[in-house]
Parts: sequence; C-alpha cells; structure tokens
Amino acid sequence: ISQSKILVQNSEDDVFCRHEVDALKLQGTYPVIYIDFKNCVSDRFDTVREGVKRVLNSCFKQHRYLEKSDHLDEEEKEKIKRYVGAISSEGLNDDQIKSGLQFLSEMLYQHYDKKKVWILIDEYDAVANVAYRKFNADDLDKTIELFTGIYQNALKGNPCLEKGVLTGVQYIARSGMLSGLNNLGKFNFTDAKYAQYYGLDQGEVDLFFGHFQVPKPLGDKAKSWYNGYQVQKYNGNSVTSSQELVSKYNIWSIVSYLKRGEFSHFKSHWEESGNIDFLGELLAQPKVREKVEELIDGACISFDRKDDFSANDFKQLRNMIGGNKEITSDGLAVLLSYLLIGGYLTIDGPTQNAYRLPNMEIMYEMGKRLINYYQHIYAIDPAKIQSATNVLQDIMSTPHRERMQEHFKNFYDRFKEVICTVRLVDDKNAEGVFANEDIVHSLLNYIALQTQHTTLGSELYTTKLHSKQKGRADIKITHKDVGVIMEIKCVPVSDRSDSHMKEALEQAMSYGNLLDTNKNLFIAINVERGTRTSEERSIEFLCASFMSDGQHVFGINASGDYDTFGVNNSIMKGFTEHVK
Repeated sequence: ISQSKILVQNSEDDVFCRHEVDALKLQGTYPVIYIDFKNCVSDRFDTVREGVKRVLNSCFKQHRYLEKSDHLDEEEKEKIKRYVGAISSEGLNDDQIKSGLQFLSEMLYQHYDKKKVWILIDEYDAVANVAYRKFNADDLDKTIELFTGIYQNALKGNPCLEKGVLTGVQYIARSGMLSGLNNLGKFNFTDAKYAQYYGLDQGEVDLFFGHFQVPKPLGDKAKSWYNGYQVQKYNGNSVTSSQELVSKYNIWSIVSYLKRGEFSHFKSHWEESGNIDFLGELLAQPKVREKVEELIDGACISFDRKDDFSANDFKQLRNMIGGNKEITSDGLAVLLSYLLIGGYLTIDGPTQNAYRLPNMEIMYEMGKRLINYYQHIYAIDPAKIQSATNVLQDIMSTPHRERMQEHFKNFYDRFKEVICTVRLVDDKNAEGVFANEDIVHSLLNYIALQTQHTTLGSELYTTKLHSKQKGRADIKITHKDVGVIMEIKCVPVSDRSDSHMKEALEQAMSYGNLLDTNKNLFIAINVERGTRTSEERSIEFLCASFMSDGQHVFGINASGDYDTFGVNNSIMKGFTEHVK
C-alpha cells in the first residue's frame, strides 16, 4: 500500500486533467462507504433479500452520525433512520434497497461539504455465483434484478461518487448485474501489473515466519502446502522480457496457519468454503475424473481458458452438475476455468496455457473429493483408508531395518483391503473403474497426503541416474531424514512375471537423485490388472532400503508371501552409491 499510487482529478471542473498521488496521503481525506455481500448468500431469493437488508442496516449504522448532521434536513434524517433502525430496515421495499447505497453517498457528500465518496463493495459476486448454479429461473431473475439496481444506482451516473471499487471471485460478463456501468476497469491475477497485489511473496512470508518464530524446516513445509500460485512478475511499466513468474502464498491459508500456532500441523483451510462441493457429482463424468486424476498426479493440463464468465457459462455449469449427459470439450473448459478463477489451479509457465494444482493444500482438497467419490460409488471403507495411512505413518516415522519388513507386510495387507473393495475392470465401458495406474496412484496419493509431518511430491520429472533420459517419479514422500520413491504398475495377469517387479524397482531407484535424505526406500507396487473378482485380485510389493546399516531387499508376492522376485544386492550394486 505504501508504494501504491492513485490517479485523482485536479479540479472539479477539469475532469480530464489528473495526477498521481501516494495512496496513503489520501487516507482519511474522503468519506468512504464499505459494504460486504458475502453473508447474503442463500439458497433462494427471499432470504437473499433479507440478507441484503441486514447488510444495508449495518452499513448505515457506521454513519449514524448523519442523524445529527447540520448539513441535512429533517426529512433526510428521518429517511436515514429508516435504514438504521433494526425493525424499520426490515420493512424496506425493493426500490429502497436498490437506492440505499446511492442515497447514503448523497448524504455523505452533503455532510462533508460536497466531498465526493468512495464506495468499496466486497464479495460483489458472492450471491450471483451461487444463484446462477442453484436458483430456479424466477429466483435467479429477481436476484440479478435486485443487484443490478443496487450497483447501477450507486455506481452509474452518481454525481456524488469519486470512485467505486468492487472485489470478488469472478467478473460475470453479460449478466446484466454490471451492465451499463461507465469506465469499468477489470483487473485480475492474470494481469501482470496488478498480479503483484494478489497473495504474499516469499519475502513477505519470511517476515511473518521470523516474527512468529517458525522453525525453518516447518517453514519449508508450509511453503509446499500454501505457496505455489504463479503470477507474472511486473517490472515497473511492463512485464519483464523473460516473462518471469513469481510464486505467491494464499493469504487466507498462511494467516490461518500462523494464527493457529500449531506450526508442525498442516491442514487445509479451504474445507468450509464449499466452492467446489459440486465436483463430487461431476466426477461421475469420465472426462472430468480423468482431468482431476491427472492434476492430483502432479500433471499439467491445457484448456481454452475463459477469463470472464457469462450467464450462459454458469447455465452450462449448472446443467453439467444436474445432468447426466456427456460433458463436451467446451463444458470441460468452463469447469476448469471456474476452478482456475476460484484458486484451485494456477498457471504453469510464462505462456499461461498450461495449468496445475498449486500446492499440497489444494491437492488434499481435490484428493479428498476424488476418494469420497470412490468411497461412495464403489463402497471403499474410509476406516480402511485410515488404517493404511496409520501404517505408512509408522514406516516414515520409525524406519528400523529389523521392523521394516513387518511394517511393509502390514501396509501390504491394509492397502490390499483398500484396493480390493474397488471394482477394477479392463473394459472402459464396463461397470467399475478402468484398471490402470491412475486409480491406484490417486489412492496412494490420498493415503500419503493424510500422513502427518511428511512432504509429498507426485509425477516429478527428473533426469534418470546413469542416463540422460528424462523420467517421471510416480510418488515421492519425505519425512526428516527418510525418503521414499514409489513406482506404480498395473500389469495384466498374462504378462506377470518376476521381471516386471525388478524393472519397476530399478525405475524407482533411477529417480534417486530426487532424494537428499539419509534413509531411503524405493518401492515397486503392482496391482494386478484383469477381470478377477475382488477376492482374487493380487497385489505385489518390492522394496529396496538403504539405511546406515546397509542395503536390503524384501518384497511380498501375489500370495502374500515374502519374495524378492529374483532381486538381490548384486543386482542393485550399480545404484548403491547414488541412493545411499
């Protein structure tokens, strides 16, 4: 704020001559109206209208000194009392609601000797956002008409207005709500000049970490949870020639984390927002589920981004949520654009045509909805998920060689209980989940995300050891000095042999340069692909551990017996120095 400039008019008579003024120099020099429509959100128009009355009442109470103003006549003071009174404000009709902000700006203008008014409106789109997705046609029309009246009266042709500022999640184009407003400028996080004002950068957060004495290792983990929103760097007058990106923290999340004071405990602060609760229904659509699984797996996706949402876009989103028709490519772009605008995606790269999940917090939110979908559709027991999580927590916390084999047998048993409740099929059109690595990957991601004090990486690209080839590690988990790389396979029954487990383990070990820990585990997991029943489906584990007391290989075959699949220490010798 201290570095911000505001363009102001030189004089009342010369509307075209303006100059820049430091923002802080204007503080306290203009009358200001502030109103927030967030708490007006509801499921029907009648309760929205009552909410708007309450918000107006609260707004007028901030200026009840006007009831005694020497610059207002008695009729104007009585009218103010109508808005200020708790009971009288409940009787406001729609015309009085629509003209409320405009009337208040006029009274402030008169009280402050014709000093023009700033009107600040927060969450201007909160009600419309819900109304477009959930209201019936009649309630939607009434809602849009009400807010159109409020905004037009206050912001269009109002001689008492100096400047109006509206903040919200989406710019709803062609909705009628903002139609006809003069000189309306729109700025969001994709505009390089204004992106610097969104979120907090690392330098700013480091000051908070220092003030609250957050230990560096926990600060680094907080970064993986709450940082990651990419915006273009602004260099004075233009975007830098390299289009450099700056990573930003979600303000709400990092402030909530610091406010809690439990610096070793990381959680999602999006849980109660409910902005994407509808995603659970859409996961029944294969195109949507495929994209969500790709994102959770750490992949980048591309789509034709919509920066402005129209009423038709919201209608299309609503029809997708409530319908059972196959989603079109345009519909998928609408959904993904909605997720981007809502903060669930971020750009990846300066070209701004690739997108990914920004951090662990959003990965957790997406993963939770995906697993909830699988639990609901395919009856996965949440207790079994938690049981597998608890065992993985033990493995990461106490990686002792003498108990490692026991821990992994336990994890094998718990994970098999999870995966065998899902109907996996070979035919994409058959009832069930198509048996590939995505579903297994998603389940393991979700289990790993729930473990405490660990850092998760997914689909990490790197150069393989002993090779210049690029590869992608399926899952990386670290905790203190313990590191884990997992390689996931779904090998058909007919192709299964010991060689596939050896190859999978070697592939996991080839990503050893991703780990800078002292105790490392490389794990190959195969979930048998085939049309067997749940009881007959097999799972295979193979692990190579590198600890201070040496290297060890152990595994569990499809029968649940210990088996190294023909892998021994001599086979691993070429990798030893790189993964210790």
